[in-house]
Amino acid sequence: MKKKIGKYLILYMFILTVFYLGFMKYQQHVAASYLTEFQALHGEEVIEQISTIYKDILEYQARYKLTPQVSAQLAQNLLVTGKKLKDVDQKLKQKYPHRHVDFSYLYQDLFLVVKQLQDKANDTKLGIMVVHAVEGLGNVKVQIYSCKK
Repeated sequence: MKKKIGKYLILYMFILTVFYLGFMKYQQHVAASYLTEFQALHGEEVIEQISTIYKDILEYQARYKLTPQVSAQLAQNLLVTGKKLKDVDQKLKQKYPHRHVDFSYLYQDLFLVVKQLQDKANDTKLGIMVVHAVEGLGNVKVQIYSCKK
């Protein structure tokens, strides 16, 4: 009787292991296809463009060359690039509603940086906001590329 129970227990454990491994393989496949779609929609380039604009803001501010004209141009570039990111985000949401990276805090950071660029009264906060926004970009990259494991 114990041998029969042991055989069934081993059989059930084997079946559970196969299902678990199959499920993990499926999850990896979905994550990899999400990453491939993100790359096909040029999401990487958009995130790098935003990162470059943030870097430019910090450089202009550090060299005291952040004039109202430069601020307006950088704000416009950020808004255009943010629109591109929103388009990529919408397409990914439609195709992968269950496996989706949340970009909402990037939009919030982008909005705050643009508002700070337009408001020259509190220029000291701009650097802090940009550094915080860059940190958010890093977090998104971690979320997106965590499926490569």
